[in-house]
Order: sequence, then C-alpha cells, then structure tokens
Amino acid sequence: MPLPEARRGARAGHHDRPESTGGIYFGEPRGVETLPDGQKRGFDTETYTTNEIERVGRVAFELARKRHNRVCSVEKANVMQSGLFWRQTMTALREREFQDVELSHMYADNCAMQLVRNPRQFDVVVTSNLFGDLLSDLASMLTGSLGCCPRRRWARCSPPASGTRCMSRSTAARRISQGRDCNPLGQLLSFAMLLRYSFGMDEDAELIENACVNVLKNGLRTADIMAAAARGSAPA
Repeated sequence: MPLPEARRGARAGHHDRPESTGGIYFGEPRGVETLPDGQKRGFDTETYTTNEIERVGRVAFELARKRHNRVCSVEKANVMQSGLFWRQTMTALREREFQDVELSHMYADNCAMQLVRNPRQFDVVVTSNLFGDLLSDLASMLTGSLGCCPRRRWARCSPPASGTRCMSRSTAARRISQGRDCNPLGQLLSFAMLLRYSFGMDEDAELIENACVNVLKNGLRTADIMAAAARGSAPA
C-alpha cells in the first residue's frame, strides 16, 4: 500500500503484500468446543504450506524488482512455528530464485512500530494474512485517510509465462462518515496500479498519479483529509 511522496506519486511509497488465501483465516481445525469442566474454548489454526508461502513470495520479489529491489518479510518467528517456517521458506526462495533482491526479516510487532516511526525505510512488505490485515490498515492511515490508499489483489495468470497480474480493488471510493460524499483518490490510484503492474503502461499510470498529487498540491480536499480549521469553514 503506497505511502505519500508528492513529487514521485504513489509509486514512491511502499507496498504491503499480505498472503490472502491461507493462514489462520482458513486453517483447520477451527471452532468452539466444550471442555470436560463445562468451560468453552475457541480455537483457530495458523497453517501454511511451502507452495502458499512461495507463491506470495514470488509476487513480492517480482514487484520489488520493478521498484527499489528490497523485500521485508514479516512474521513472528520468535514465538510461532508457522512464523519460523515462513522465514525459512522466504530465505530459501530468495537464495534459489531472487539473489539480486535484498531480503530482510522483521517481527510483526516491530514492523508496526517501524511503520509509524519511519515508513520510508520499506519498499515491499510481504506477510501472512492476519498480520497483513493489521499492518495494511495501520500503514494506510499514514496518508491521513483510508480513502487515499489504492488496494489490489495480485494473481498469476495462466499460462505462467504471462507473469503476474494486478486486479484493481479499491474499497470503491470510500464513503466519508457514512454519507454520500466519497474520497476518490484510492479508486483512481488503484486504476493507476492496474495500468502499471498489469499492462506495463507506466506513462499512463504516472499521468493519473501526478493528477492526484496536483489536486492535493492545489489545496483541494475531501472532508476526511481536510484540516480541522478548514473543515469548520467548508460549505455544506
């Protein structure tokens, strides 16, 4: 998810790439059970296979090659076996297929702190489903509003030689305070990502990104990113 850098548009930020088909949201067993003493216990299972981690890892490494060539893999290898396996699998994948890309590792709690402390240190972040959900929402607010942030799903089309494709998916133009007004920037920048990463249309993507930056430079704002003083004097 890109962070703001006005002179270079949305491409200059970082991308948070969560794995979105495995992990604790889909792992089995899961459920609620009654214990012998009458208490209830809820449980979920964090599980990943080698193929699931390598699939999202390849997307992250390939994306980094188009940006600043750095991937940060995020997990909790210090306390979770699935996190340790994730780190080992990402390291092996990099050594086998992506030695030209820099790979670093970070614990998820530290990553949350570092995103607030110094977001520009990141290029591409790859992580599990659960941590990706948390970190992407945190990172999005560094722009001031979820409505400013493009969102996307990545898919590898068949045949494999066709490469990675990006399916644009902003949460539509995000509504402001449940009203009819919307911040359209996320939707527009999602389309720019579609052009850049699915069709290789970098110049066209940059036109959209620069247009969004210029609107903000000229002081135009929707209510969700308007300064408080200006919001109070804005016309209804």
